[in-house]
Amino acid sequence: MAAKLDLNLFTVFAVVYRHQSITLAAEELQVTQAAVSGSIKRLRQQCGQDIFIRDGRGIIATQYGQQLMRQLTPALDVMAGVLGNMQTFDCKNSQLNFTVLALENITNRIQPLAMELQQQGYPLITFKEEYSTEEPIEEALLRQQADLAIDISGSRHPSLQTVSLYKEEAVVICRSAHSRIDGTVSLEQYMDEQHIRLNLTRAKLTAVDNFALTDVSGRKFVSECSSMLSLMALVAQSDCIGTCSRSLAEKYQKAFNLQILDLPFLFKPVQFSLVWHKRNNDNPAHIWLRTTIKSMFS
Repeated sequence: MAAKLDLNLFTVFAVVYRHQSITLAAEELQVTQAAVSGSIKRLRQQCGQDIFIRDGRGIIATQYGQQLMRQLTPALDVMAGVLGNMQTFDCKNSQLNFTVLALENITNRIQPLAMELQQQGYPLITFKEEYSTEEPIEEALLRQQADLAIDISGSRHPSLQTVSLYKEEAVVICRSAHSRIDGTVSLEQYMDEQHIRLNLTRAKLTAVDNFALTDVSGRKFVSECSSMLSLMALVAQSDCIGTCSRSLAEKYQKAFNLQILDLPFLFKPVQFSLVWHKRNNDNPAHIWLRTTIKSMFS
């Protein structure tokens, strides 16, 4: 590269890389599309390599562009972290909104507490639940589309930080008037019954298979749903059984007229962790968010 380099070009490059769109990058940077295109052209000239190519109506990074982004990411994170850490944060006079990725049992437990805080003048914390696998969670944190995640799997990505939050117990649920189960369930019964499956996988395993210390992969599934509340509703209307978190099962036991049973096999407690980008380690606003979430589980 030439000795004299405009560092602003890297900022533009990173935004275009994230959006894979000149138009969306221009909107975020609040400049014209021509200005963004000009910056990318100048960076290409500096590099002596194409960094983006056309892909349908959009653009994608070339192999060189991908390598460039991998090299730049640590430096950009450091610069973003320095600016964030220098800012003061007044939680009662801030217009910041936070986005937290969380599973349904987490949101059900702490969203009311977050709403109470907002009514007292604290920042809004918005919860999103739609991630059934871990890859989109990491992607959202890396692309700054979310501030924090609360999940059952930590992250091995070098740019993400993981800290244990709390442990949850899993239970078997079935309807109170189940024709074969009353109060307890044996492993043989558990394997013989028909199951409602929760569409939640980590490390390519279902949540149950991930934490079970006994091989129960041979159980029979007759339906799959993306929500624990939907699972409860389906179980309540049939002789199917399901597995979900104890806290959510106990909260809605009367509403769905359910039996709550101990699992008939050894099962590791489900460890939930906070996951965030390391660029926010010392950011005052992010520290407030993490501390606030932790306090909700005290």
